[in-house]
Amino acid sequence: MFPRVGLSAMAGAACAASLLAFGVPASASAETRAPDAVIKDVATGFCLDSNANKQAYTHDCNGGSYQKWTISNGTTLKDVATGFCLDSNANKQAYTHDCNGGSYQKWILGKGAHGTTLKNLATGFCLDSNANRQLYTHDCNGGSYQQWTGI
Repeated sequence: MFPRVGLSAMAGAACAASLLAFGVPASASAETRAPDAVIKDVATGFCLDSNANKQAYTHDCNGGSYQKWTISNGTTLKDVATGFCLDSNANKQAYTHDCNGGSYQKWILGKGAHGTTLKNLATGFCLDSNANRQLYTHDCNGGSYQQWTGI
């Protein structure tokens, strides 16, 4: 006979397995992961950046606090300098906003060929950028503009 395992135990094991898949040790807190991460676009080499006006974009990597992000609860990216969370909407815009725990501020981390993809939970679109330093979401296509390192 096999022992009975409750759904919460199975969910916990699945969560731990998915964290391990992204290089997070099982002992790491689910509350916070990768404090002060610098997130860099694979195609452009620019870093995820934002400002106090709640604008998000990519920019030359400079090591500044506006380019440092804390990944909380495994899915929320919070700018260290502003305290705002990376947000999105159905119009494929990406920006930062007061953290509210909503699904537009939750990002599913996926494995790309050269980096990590960030898929918005609410819209299903992936975080994308271009050589003009614009940041937005778009249909997920597996391209290098939708792949990020540092997370």
